[in-house]
Amino acid sequence: MRKYITYLLVVMVAFVYLSGCAALRPAKEISIVQEEYMVKTPEGLDIYVVGKKLAKGVPSNVVLMIPWVKSGSTLYNLPVEGYNLMDYLAKKGFAVYAVDHRSYGKSTKTKGVDVRGLTCAEDMKAVADFIEKLEGVEKVDVVALSFGTVVTVCMAGKYPEEVRRIVLMGYPHSVVNKKVKKVVKKLISLGEAGKAFIPSKPETAKGLWYSYDPVVLNKFAEIVNKRTPQIPTGPFLDLRDWDAVKLLPKIKAPVLFMFGDHENFADLNDAMKCFYNFPGEKKAYMLIGNGSHGLVLEKSHDMVFRTIYGWLSE
Repeated sequence: MRKYITYLLVVMVAFVYLSGCAALRPAKEISIVQEEYMVKTPEGLDIYVVGKKLAKGVPSNVVLMIPWVKSGSTLYNLPVEGYNLMDYLAKKGFAVYAVDHRSYGKSTKTKGVDVRGLTCAEDMKAVADFIEKLEGVEKVDVVALSFGTVVTVCMAGKYPEEVRRIVLMGYPHSVVNKKVKKVVKKLISLGEAGKAFIPSKPETAKGLWYSYDPVVLNKFAEIVNKRTPQIPTGPFLDLRDWDAVKLLPKIKAPVLFMFGDHENFADLNDAMKCFYNFPGEKKAYMLIGNGSHGLVLEKSHDMVFRTIYGWLSE
């Protein structure tokens, strides 16, 4: 009997010891795979798409990320620890895809004045169809910032069955902030005069970020200056014509409108009116403290990331 008890004690001690050793072992690193694609549009353009997801398992969500004027896909795929939204959502089990608009990065170069909300919406429709086929889903979620929100509204308004849920960050609905009216007016006049492209100057993004880490801004500027040294004037003509305004009411998907409390490009009074007037059954308005127009790369980005994840997880 004594031998049996001794045997049990030895087994128990060994189990506790081994369990402790297992607990001390470093957690297995989450493995994310990245793939790059060129998606052909009905116009025959090639749109660059970068995708990320876990190496194993079936994604819980499929997300299309549409960027602003200054960057292309770099906005969401910046190689700075903690500031990469694609990595953040991929680690949560999402399959995420970010694009370079036409005339950006690796996508086909077109006339700069043709880079508009409505034309890019058709490009994104082609990308959404490609992603849906690739992942075996019927709809995609969409995350967008600034000009990307205009494109998103145009696409989701024209093709409401294409989108499951939407996040619009810094959406300029029908007017721009008084702080940028003069600059926007000048940019519109350049487009109207036939000036197709202007220098990108991504370092000026600091004027659209309220609180930021200089290391993040410098890395952003370094990459974008190489990938997209010029940006098209077409998006500024959207701030003259406001085509997306007519299409917003046609969106069927739940929409999260997100702004920084120091927003200096979109007009927050206009944003609130837009939110109240939007007829969608499911909608939310989120104001991020100490944030501005570049929400995903500012110091408050952690709140932005968690909010996006929560909204898309429903």
